[in-house]
Amino acid sequence: MVLAEAAGRCLSQGCGPASPLHWDDTLTVWKFDPAMIVVLLLGIAGYALGVRRYRREVGHWPLPRTFCFAAAAILFTLATMSFIGAYEKVLFWDRALQSAMLLMTTPLFLACSAPLTLATTGESRDAQLVRRVIASKPLQLLTFPLVVSVILLVTPYAFYFTGWYLASLTNTFVDETLHLELLAVGFLYFWTRVQIDPVPKKFPHMISVWISLVEGIGDAGVGVALWLGGTLVAGNYYAALSTLPHSVLYGQLSLGATSGLAWNQAFGGAVFWIAGDITSIPLLGALWRGLRKDEEVAADLGQENLELVEVEFAPGDGSVQERFRPWWETDPELSSRFGGEAG
Repeated sequence: MVLAEAAGRCLSQGCGPASPLHWDDTLTVWKFDPAMIVVLLLGIAGYALGVRRYRREVGHWPLPRTFCFAAAAILFTLATMSFIGAYEKVLFWDRALQSAMLLMTTPLFLACSAPLTLATTGESRDAQLVRRVIASKPLQLLTFPLVVSVILLVTPYAFYFTGWYLASLTNTFVDETLHLELLAVGFLYFWTRVQIDPVPKKFPHMISVWISLVEGIGDAGVGVALWLGGTLVAGNYYAALSTLPHSVLYGQLSLGATSGLAWNQAFGGAVFWIAGDITSIPLLGALWRGLRKDEEVAADLGQENLELVEVEFAPGDGSVQERFRPWWETDPELSSRFGGEAG
């Protein structure tokens, strides 16, 4: 693996395992992270209690939503405590994979699990509070399509191309909070795009489709910038961990290279890009489902507008003679405009 030599030195700094990363290690290496374990257990407990309350007060809870939550919990565990979490401060591409999983993949499945539907079920004080927060003006502004999309697109650029990235490598608190910040930004975006949960304001799913296309271009931009930007991100940090010769470590990116800072960063950019594209597959599936629902709602409204209405008694002998006409023939304003009802 890339910069495997770094692991031998990294142990003394407390930032990762003491052995190089091999393919077998992807299944056997795990990292004990108490803070992330607490977050995971609280999330699982909260979701389970929410499902229990929903079944008691409403009825059946859709099984696919539970599967989505299980997928989100597994992805969160892998991103923070598997080999990905163990080598997050050693290998640049590993950090890129982790950030993509926490910013995009995990929040998408979490949004599809409808946790806010569970949180707003019933008339308890906490449910009422969540409903008030969702309907609040600040959250309406924050979740406006343009605003929330800019937040998602700017986050990875801010992470990689400011001091935030290096701080997350050298400061444990910044590193731990980074995991939750990426997850929160991703959830804010996918929650308002998928719209399975209650949202501050509903928008047509077609808007989400177009936004997703633009977001995909933004992900590609991050990958390309890391790949071809020419500036090493935290280069001195990674160089201090490596035992590679200087000429190899700082060698130019070229075809066939399998080591060095530039190659490691380029590979990380490709990983981030590919992870974002993979995430777009289930996202498009969720949006397609939303589009179908939008069409069904529009069809129902159209049917209501075309429903036939009962007309008054027919003149003459007073017998009840019911007739049915389209709504526009009996609308007071339209009938007076066009000379009364048609015979």
